Parts: sequence; C-alpha cells; structure tokens
Amino acid sequence: MGRPTRGRSFAISPEDRELLVRLSRGHRRGGEPLRAAIVLAADAGLSDAETARRLATTRPTVATWLRRYTEEGVPGLRDRVRPGRRPRVQEADVVLRTLTAVPPTGDTWSSRALGVDLGLSNGTVARIWRRWGLRPAEPAAFRLPGLPDLALADAQLVGLHCDYRDCLLVLTAGDAGGGAADGSDGAAGGGTDRPPPTGGAGDLPSGSPSALADFLAMVTERRPGARLHVLVAGAETVRRAAVRAWAARDGHLVRVAPPEPTWTELAAVAAGLTAPAGGRAAADLGGALVTALHTAWRTAWFRDL
Repeated sequence: MGRPTRGRSFAISPEDRELLVRLSRGHRRGGEPLRAAIVLAADAGLSDAETARRLATTRPTVATWLRRYTEEGVPGLRDRVRPGRRPRVQEADVVLRTLTAVPPTGDTWSSRALGVDLGLSNGTVARIWRRWGLRPAEPAAFRLPGLPDLALADAQLVGLHCDYRDCLLVLTAGDAGGGAADGSDGAAGGGTDRPPPTGGAGDLPSGSPSALADFLAMVTERRPGARLHVLVAGAETVRRAAVRAWAARDGHLVRVAPPEPTWTELAAVAAGLTAPAGGRAAADLGGALVTALHTAWRTAWFRDL
C-alpha cells in the first residue's frame, strides 16, 4: 500500500482494491461507502477538490480519510465508537444471555425480564428471539439459523476463518475429536478429558493460514474422518473449487448463511455455545469474537479443541 499524493494516483494492493470496491457500493451519503469511494477516487488520480465535488462532500473530509487510510489501511475507514456513546446492542449478546444465563427468578427468561437485565425493551428482545427462532423454554432445541440439523447443545467448534473474500464457520456434532475413521459424527461424551485452552479473550485470533485451502487442510487435520457442518458468508465461497472438492471428498455439509442475522453474529453465538471457554463465560467468548471480527479484516481462529 502506497501513500496518497494529492492530485496523483497512488498504489493500493489488489486485496485492498477488491474490498474497497465492495464497500463503495453502499449508500455514499456517509460512513464506510463514502470513505472507500474517497480512497478509490484518489487512486484514480483525482485531486482532493475534484473528489469532494464528485462525491458531494468537503475537502477536509477527503483529506481526513485519505490520511486515515495511509496510516491504518482499510481498517482505518471503519466506524469507531465515540467516547460516552453506548454501542448498539449485538443480537448475539441477547441470544447468548438467553441460553447461558439463569434469570433472577431461576425459571425461564421472559422478554421483559431479559430486557430489564440488558437495558432493552421487551419488544426488542422478543423480536430478536423470533429472528433467531429461539424459544427460551426449550434451549436444547435451539438451532443456529442456516444449520437446522445441528443441535448446538451437542456441537463443537472446529475452526473459524474470515478474510476479505471468504468467511467460514466449521462445527462438528458430538465428540468428533477422536477422528472417527468411519466418517460418522462421533460419539458424545468422550471429550471431557481434554485440557482447557489457555489464555484470555485478548488472544482470541491466532494461527492465520495464508489461504482458504490451508484453512480447510488444517480443519481436516484437526478432525480427521469427521463429517463437518460449515456455514459460509456467501454463495461465492460455496462455488470455489477448493471448497467443492474438500466437501465432496469427505461428505461435509456446506451451507450459505441467511442474510439476517449477520454471519458475524452467527459465528459469535456458535463460538459462545460450542467452544471450551476455559472458565470464561460463554457470552464473554462470543463477545470477544465479535470484537475480533469487527476490528480485523482478516482473521482465522483455532483452538486446541
């Protein structure tokens, strides 16, 4: 990535260009789409004044985001929470709180009680429950949207990968850690003797493979012979030759995530409910994953499950 020179083009990497083009296709009245369009305009050789005129913004705004891109790259164009402003509630937090916390009454969460606990209206809580297909009275029956045949109460997280093109969440049913040679989902109840993972939420992203194929190979190595459930962020990932060949060879189930809830929130809920938390609350683990995915354009995550 090069540094912008006013009125002249500057070099950006092919990866950044692809991501910037995708970002710029949104509404340009403000936010990330406008910022991405500013960088692309500068890359095309437009001056600050011409960029501001074409994008209906101001020259100081153009200068600010070009400087931010120069210093921080594409992540520098992201929204930042302003001091004193309460972040928008994440739906994943509501789902994880419903499934992992005990209400004060010791019974079952009501939308009103959970709303009071989280500082939300009961209507907001009820709407989130409906969107996720969540019935608080039947937590064991919960299915992650997009993976209707996988009960998270008996699932394990294998790995997660997200870069500027592909995002994949990989789960397995039961205890497939032993590498069943027959390709079954594995028998439940055999994984309690594994040591818990070490480290806190701050070390969540780790072990970044250099390519999608490397990620798939690592997943196979960690769960040899197991049939895996994979939730991807878009249909383009399913069509990739590496994914098709990998799924066909071992019989893995690969599905495209629904538009809502977002893939990031789906991944956070799955991590909070299926990954060994090492003594940390499941909601803390899911929240750490949301933060990691929102603050890094590329991340791949594994644990020694």
